[in-house]
Amino acid sequence: MKKFMRSIITPILFLSPPAAMAAKPFGECPTEAFLFQGEPATVYAVDLSTGNYQTVSTNTGASGVINAVGFNKTDRYIYGWNKAAKTITRINQEYRIEDLNLQSGLPEGKSFFVGDVFDNNYFLYLQNQGMFKIDLSLGDENLTATTVMSASDADISLTDFAFYPETGELFAVENTNRDLYLFTFDSSGNASKTKIGATELTGKTTFGAQYFDKSGFMYISNNHDGKIYRLDLRDLGNLKPQAEFFADGPSSNKNDGARCASAPVTASNTDFGDAPDSYKTSLVENGPRHFIGPNFFLGSQIDSEGIAAVSPSSDDNNGSPNDEDGVSFATNFKQGSDVLINVTVGGEAIGYVNGWFDWDGDGTFSGDNEQSITDEYLIPGTHTLKVRVPEDAKAGTTWARFRIGNAPGLTYFGGVTYGEVEDYPITIEEQTLTHNYYPGEGTWVTLAYEDNWPEKGDYDFNDIVMYYRIDTVSNQDGNIVRYDIYGKLQAYGATYSNGFAVQLDNIARSQVDADSAKIVVNNKTLHSQVVIEEEQTNAVALISSNLKDEFSPPECSGDAGKFYRVWRGCNKDAADQFSFVVSIPFKSAITNGPDMPLNPFIFAPEGRFHGNSFDVEYPGRELEIHLKGHCLTSLASDRFFSTQQDTSIYNSENCPGPNCDSFHGVNGTPWGLLIDSNWAHPSERTDILQAYPDLAEFASSGGTQKQNWHQRANAVVNKLFE
Repeated sequence: MKKFMRSIITPILFLSPPAAMAAKPFGECPTEAFLFQGEPATVYAVDLSTGNYQTVSTNTGASGVINAVGFNKTDRYIYGWNKAAKTITRINQEYRIEDLNLQSGLPEGKSFFVGDVFDNNYFLYLQNQGMFKIDLSLGDENLTATTVMSASDADISLTDFAFYPETGELFAVENTNRDLYLFTFDSSGNASKTKIGATELTGKTTFGAQYFDKSGFMYISNNHDGKIYRLDLRDLGNLKPQAEFFADGPSSNKNDGARCASAPVTASNTDFGDAPDSYKTSLVENGPRHFIGPNFFLGSQIDSEGIAAVSPSSDDNNGSPNDEDGVSFATNFKQGSDVLINVTVGGEAIGYVNGWFDWDGDGTFSGDNEQSITDEYLIPGTHTLKVRVPEDAKAGTTWARFRIGNAPGLTYFGGVTYGEVEDYPITIEEQTLTHNYYPGEGTWVTLAYEDNWPEKGDYDFNDIVMYYRIDTVSNQDGNIVRYDIYGKLQAYGATYSNGFAVQLDNIARSQVDADSAKIVVNNKTLHSQVVIEEEQTNAVALISSNLKDEFSPPECSGDAGKFYRVWRGCNKDAADQFSFVVSIPFKSAITNGPDMPLNPFIFAPEGRFHGNSFDVEYPGRELEIHLKGHCLTSLASDRFFSTQQDTSIYNSENCPGPNCDSFHGVNGTPWGLLIDSNWAHPSERTDILQAYPDLAEFASSGGTQKQNWHQRANAVVNKLFE
């Protein structure tokens, strides 16, 4: 038996019961589903509403697999196929088998793993062998099987089927194409099949357990991952074959299930949400729900409900204790701005937190981008998460939903064990914003750095190559409320480690809302990362403390395998590994901002070797490398200017400004380049002046000559990275 994905309650071991109790049936129509798994069989009772399950027997008396199980409402026993004995067996309330004497009618030497019971008749199916019916009313010693479907008609791959309650239609989801089939019986009892349609499920699937409930919902359990899906077949005149995730259950490679189809699916010791039912809140709508486990919740309270208290009758309106205490909002929801959300994980468990917001106000969480928090793995305590309200979010009152669970991948609906769901009404405020992109919306400039400063080094300008764009976000008065800086690492050919940051010249750190500043890396918000560097005079956005940690070296031989997109023929078409958006909001909107491109720079991380040009082995934050004519931050040292190959005479009083003399060598050659296009950088250890000969005249002329030096037409193409 494969390992189980969720906690299993300590097994209840059943020893052989006294003979007088051996035939005791179930006392009523059970609401749980029964799973028979493994060899020899272990029996689980599954709460379909949440997927919570417990072991009810590890000793059925069978030496091997029990399959093709079905619940007989007439005598309240479970019937199945005992593979080891190759016969029908009856399972009593103590989960013990009683093998029955099957006289004839089944193919010799075959075992069955598809079965169910309806109207005191036991049905078996085997692909390419047929479907068979056994009348259980004839008595244990006189059971015979009759063929109700020929071998040629039994041509679809099934691992279980289930009878519709009361009316007796037989349904099955087959494994090859995951289609729903209906089996009907004519007046002579012969079966024929009809394909209803696709369940729209994908991936690896074997539906070894299939059930119905009293309402006409069908449930199918995937052996491979234990996920239980639900099909809405309540209206037999309008069957809906599409399957929807319903709950998580146990997984196994040998799996079969039985359930009393006349019983409803009920919830107990369960936590529900309380948003209006259009958001999928109640059990009928497959709302989110959790079986309540110890020390696993949001905030400090969690309540148990058998039925969801749906708004406007939720527990925060009907006088009941309100358990929505795990989430609070530190800022308002404004169109186009980030909101700070405080999430408190209670108890002792570490869990995955997900959040959904009805941005379009349509009464559902199914819209594009409405899941704004995805699988945040949080320890007990309070955490601040940052969520951007879309600019086109509908103003007014709407709802948000938060869930914590012990596994990733939660949806805004469906049941799981352990955790909590909390729903909150929120109000979205109108806000008019305008965007001014540098160099343009959807376009980039290229930043390229040589990290050997103040030495020239190999001067190949592929130590760090970064695509770069800035969105200046202003309010309706034209004042700047935020900068959003976008970037994508294009190459890293440096032996040294280098960080990357952007300074907002003449913008004091105190003007920035550091708590709301955020960075999104590879489409994932890093909620806890400090973005605005501390102990700086001006605002500095710290994007990466070490770019070497942001990528995996390519699988290329020799030195080519040490770097990223710098050796010809290695890694050229690899996907981007480090892209980011950093947001820098202001406490109060500012009238004027720094000139573009702001002040991007690289720096030496603390405790990392950065060459022999310094009087200390590890220069750390003292060493910054900026674009030519740009100024240092307050954490950097100016003592490296006018040393080695640097000929600039730096005076902080002139910076920033047109007289800022920094980061250039003889004839004005720089250590940082800004190129107004998607630039093709030189290959590793190729001097840029060999790859782009016109750069020398461009630099010495102060940028007045050879302004197209960077274009491919002016390059020595065989010296470029390709």
